[in-house]
Amino acid sequence: MKISLAVVAVLTLAGAAQGAITFTAGATTLIASPPVANVPALIGPNAFVWDEQQNVSITSGLACDMTMNPSTSTLPSPGLVVGAVDSHFIHFTHIPNVSAAGDVFFSGQIIGVMFNDTLLDISDPAVGAFGTAYPTGQPNRGMQLGLISINGNHLRFDFNNQQPGAIEITQVRVLTQVPAPGAMALAGLGGLLVSRRRRGGVS
Repeated sequence: MKISLAVVAVLTLAGAAQGAITFTAGATTLIASPPVANVPALIGPNAFVWDEQQNVSITSGLACDMTMNPSTSTLPSPGLVVGAVDSHFIHFTHIPNVSAAGDVFFSGQIIGVMFNDTLLDISDPAVGAFGTAYPTGQPNRGMQLGLISINGNHLRFDFNNQQPGAIEITQVRVLTQVPAPGAMALAGLGGLLVSRRRRGGVS
C-alpha cells in the first residue's frame, strides 16, 4: 500500500513533539496559546484550540466534569484526575446565528474534561498556559448550550447558538495522559485517516 507524503509528514512531526493536539477537523482553528482567552481577542466562526501545560504532576487531584472514556456530556461522570497530565483548551465565541461543530485529536488518551465555570476557574492556575490571561471568575464561561463526546484520544464538540443578539463564550479544558514515545505519531495518523475517509478515500 502506498503511503502518501501527508502521512509521512504526520509521522515525522509527531515523532518530534510531545503532548499535543495532533489533528483537528470541522469548525476548529488550531493556534498557539493566546495572550487573552476571551472576546474580543478570540472571535470568529470556528472554535479556537490550543495546547496548555504539558507533563504536569497533579498530586491532590483536579476535579473534572467528565472522567469516563468513552462518554458524553449528557451523562457527565465527575471525578478527580491525578498523576501526570497534558492540558489543552477549546474556546468558542457565540455570535448570532453561528454554531460550531468539530473534532480534536490528542496525542494521549483523554482522562478529564472540564466545562463547568467553577472547575475551569480552579484549574486555570494549575494547568493553564503560561502567559495567557483566562477569564477566571467570569460568569457563564463554561458550556451552557452544546454537546461533547469523547472516545480514546478523540473529542467531538457541537456548540449551539446562544440567544439572538447575545455574545457568549464557551470554554472547555481537556486533560490527557502523557503519551509514551511514538504514541503521538499513531494519534496523528488516526486523525488524518479519518479526515481522508470523509473526503473519499486514502491514497
